[in-house]
Amino acid sequence: MTRFVPTQQILRDAAVLRETLAARWFSAAQASAALDPKFGRGGQRASELRRQGKLLGVYVTHTLCYRYPTWQFLPDGRPAEHLAENLTVLRNFGPFHCEPNGLRRSTGWGEAEWFLSPHALLCGAAPAAMLSIDSARVLYAAQCEFEEIL
Repeated sequence: MTRFVPTQQILRDAAVLRETLAARWFSAAQASAALDPKFGRGGQRASELRRQGKLLGVYVTHTLCYRYPTWQFLPDGRPAEHLAENLTVLRNFGPFHCEPNGLRRSTGWGEAEWFLSPHALLCGAAPAAMLSIDSARVLYAAQCEFEEIL
């Protein structure tokens, strides 16, 4: 006999998993410090880059703040190459909600889930794992999936 899990339980479980995952990622202040240590303790630099679409921040409703996945940063603190282009492809052509005025708002979770999911064009690797190794290939995978450029 198949047991059906109520939708509310699925949503609660997903929220807990997201919070657990986000807790491992940078706060805005940590991301700003990784980007440039001279920025000090504030999170303004990371927030600015997130608003410009150059850095991925995911909104965590439990703490009402953005967290920044660590896999998008190179060892020297810079964002991975082609990250901004990847985010543009995902947001402009991906399955994200577009508001009536044409503005696309995102909590960042859809993009994070794409980066964390295995991808056939990356030999089953998750784009996040490949971002610092071959960012051009990750961009190509996003373009093939969402812009249909094959």
